[in-house]
Amino acid sequence: MPTNYDSWISSVNAYIGEKIGVNLEMEVIPWGDWDNRRNIIVSTNEPYDIIFGNGNNYIADINLGAYTDITDMLDANMPGLLELMPDKYWDGVRVKDRIYGVPTYKDSSITNYAIWDKELVDEYSLDIKSLTTLDSLTETFEKLKADKNDYPVYVKNDGLYYIFDVYDQIGAGTQILGVRFDDKEGRVCFTLEEPDIMSQLKTIHEWNKKGIINPDAATLTEGRVYNMWRVAQGWESAGVTSWGPQMGKDVVVQQIEKTILSNETVRGSLNMVSINTKYPEKCLQLLDLVNCDTKLRDLFYFGEEGVNFEYTADGKVHKINNEWALAGYTQGTFFTVTLEDTAEFNQWDEVKALNEAAESSVMLGFTFDTNPVSNQLANCREIWLRYKSEVMTGVQDPEVVVPKIKEELMKAGWQDVMDEAQRQVDEFMGK
Repeated sequence: MPTNYDSWISSVNAYIGEKIGVNLEMEVIPWGDWDNRRNIIVSTNEPYDIIFGNGNNYIADINLGAYTDITDMLDANMPGLLELMPDKYWDGVRVKDRIYGVPTYKDSSITNYAIWDKELVDEYSLDIKSLTTLDSLTETFEKLKADKNDYPVYVKNDGLYYIFDVYDQIGAGTQILGVRFDDKEGRVCFTLEEPDIMSQLKTIHEWNKKGIINPDAATLTEGRVYNMWRVAQGWESAGVTSWGPQMGKDVVVQQIEKTILSNETVRGSLNMVSINTKYPEKCLQLLDLVNCDTKLRDLFYFGEEGVNFEYTADGKVHKINNEWALAGYTQGTFFTVTLEDTAEFNQWDEVKALNEAAESSVMLGFTFDTNPVSNQLANCREIWLRYKSEVMTGVQDPEVVVPKIKEELMKAGWQDVMDEAQRQVDEFMGK
């Protein structure tokens, strides 16, 4: 809880009181307590009006009847956000064609970038535009390994998990089941057997054998600060604003895949209205104001004016201190936040452009109802988790271990899961 919460909330309430006639009280929960506290609030029907959440709990809470169906209230109460955010982002929170959550419109699509140490790129005159697939990197990594006596690919136990991002997990909650985002036939597949995934897993295994990957990767729970090369989700200018400064080096970045929009990318930050609230319309009006009114957005994002920040003569924000710790991504869009005076450019313009150009997954708006196969799916998830770290860091030969994994999955009811998922996908696609 910010030390100046009382004076901050007074200024917020004075502003929103004039605008929409409401007062706001907030409970700020530390991240370490968040899951338990949120579960208690929802499961015990503890009074609240708006609650933050994400895709990890969205469907389960809807199934509990925890949230208000806001579909038919949006036009009257959220005109600003409806105009700001493209319709396809609302589709990302639909469940059986109904909307129960307000997405935070930020980096709500996924774009993966290869991040390179610029010093190495310059030293070896690397054409990083031609080094966007795993197999294209092997020769370069072999040379870097030999010359630098270091690991060109330094990862922790989840390995190079981004290879699954082209598969929509359809709400199944596991990387090994999905529909490829651009597959208009909607074929549900066991991703580990797909040619593109198997090929990449074979390359990762080859890298492990050659010492390109750090040998302790499968057991590490934390990465390291410096990386010759790594892949991350973001946007190009993050190389200047985030990735480079975090590493303490100049970096260059290269987009390696299309920008994809899916349910999962949208559901990273959501705000829901309680089924028990007396004021559902006012809740939506408040969320519309938080997203679309720059003055209010700044109050949530930066803190109290005159205490945590001030406006400069040219209309930018100067942060007086770094004591405002509320997580900005949980509150509302980034695109209406005032630019800081330390920023040389507005990186959010780039993010917004990526969002608008994102290619929608064919499964956008579909969520797998796992109830008919919940036990089988839970058992299959556990099987994959036992193998995941050694597969994704290249310890295991995929041509040997994937058939073994599949054999265990089939005994646990994998075919039931696949058949039920395909039945629902076919229904969604009108087959």
